[in-house]
Amino acid sequence: MGKNAKRSLILLILGLPFVAGCTNRQGETESPVYLTVSIDENPGFVNIAAPAPVQFQTITLRSQFKNPNATDPQGFQAINITGYTVTYTRVDGGTKVPPPETFGGAQGVVPSGGTSTLTNFPGMYAYALQESPFDQLLPFNGGIDLETGRTEIDLRFTFVFFGETVAGTRVQSEPGSAPLIFVYQAQ
Repeated sequence: MGKNAKRSLILLILGLPFVAGCTNRQGETESPVYLTVSIDENPGFVNIAAPAPVQFQTITLRSQFKNPNATDPQGFQAINITGYTVTYTRVDGGTKVPPPETFGGAQGVVPSGGTSTLTNFPGMYAYALQESPFDQLLPFNGGIDLETGRTEIDLRFTFVFFGETVAGTRVQSEPGSAPLIFVYQAQ
């Protein structure tokens, strides 16, 4: 093997990890459109003393064409939303989080190149407020998060919506997120 061939082979091998790490979020599905998620209004604080589903007042889904010059006069790229998942991340230094939730049967259509506003969509089921890590905030468990020593738990909710275009191609949104603070306040 010649000197140039060896050098090219070494550069190719060294460059592979960088190529594998590149992602094109908009290109993760075969659909010519992609979704973005904007959480415009969220509850801000959640009192775990009154277990109820955690709902987000306003979530906006926006459909955008991957090709900015594309049009869809027949509406074949309108997206039927079929469900979404929510994952949780601690933003207060703790590590314990509830398991991800999947919500099916979400109703809604996002027109191609347009928006759809969802109202009062759940981000967490009520039963989760009585489980780890929130159970530590209950008075009979000490009322303090053992990981942070605080009387609140700060989480980031990350939503990913799924759907299918009228033409039958699958669509997955880019993640959209919002922070929430969980506290115990006796009623």
